[in-house]
Amino acid sequence: MDDSKLAHIAAQQQFYPQLFPRLPLAFEDTVNTIKDLEYAVDCIVAVSLRQLRAPLKFTIQERWRLDLEARQYGDITVTEWNLDSDMPSELHKLGAHLFVYGFYDKPANHIAAAVAVEVPRMLRALALGKLQYSQRRRGDQSFLGFALRDLEGVGAVILKTAGGRSA
Repeated sequence: MDDSKLAHIAAQQQFYPQLFPRLPLAFEDTVNTIKDLEYAVDCIVAVSLRQLRAPLKFTIQERWRLDLEARQYGDITVTEWNLDSDMPSELHKLGAHLFVYGFYDKPANHIAAAVAVEVPRMLRALALGKLQYSQRRRGDQSFLGFALRDLEGVGAVILKTAGGRSA
C-alpha cells in the first residue's frame, strides 16, 4: 500500500472525526478515477445526520507529507503547472470542497499535523488578489505556496491540528 493511502486510512480515525465531531462518517476513495484525474478529488466523505434522509457529501483533495521537518515552513503547497506536458495541474482543476494538507509519521502511523482549507474561499481570495503566495518549482511541476497565516486571514482554514489535537 502506498504512503498516501496509509495516511488517508490514519486520517479517517485521527483527523476527520475532529473535522466532523460526533457524526457518523463514510469514506469513498476516488483516487485514479475521473473525479481525481479531472477534478482533483481524492475522496468523498459522507456525513450522516439523523434529521436528513441522506448523508451530506464533502469532496476532498488530500496531500500527505512524510517530511515532518517541513512543518516548520507553516504553509501548504498546491501544484500549478506540469512543465513537461505544458498542462495545468491541481490548482486549475481543483473541484474539491476541502483541501486537507498534513504530515504523516509513517513509523508511528500517526497524523502529526493537518489543516483543512475551504477550497472556494481560497480560490476566490487568490482571484481577488487577497491571498499572497510564493511560486516554486520541484522537478517537472511548478507550485504555489500559501502561508497558513494568510489562509487563516482570508477565513479559509476551518480546522488545524497538531499532534492529533485541534490547534
